Amino acid sequence: MSGFTIAPQQEAEKNEGEPPFYKSPAFKMIANVVLFAAGVAFIQSPIMDQMVPQFQ
Repeated sequence: MSGFTIAPQQEAEKNEGEPPFYKSPAFKMIANVVLFAAGVAFIQSPIMDQMVPQFQ
């Protein structure tokens, strides 16, 4: 072996601490609420009315 591998205790120290925010359940909840609000805002916007064909 070349000696360039990470020792097990060093790898454990590297992974200690809090997990990143994007892996927490709160991130998924916040992302869903934001996407839902964006969808509602888009549906209620004048852009949606312009996408409907105008029959005369």
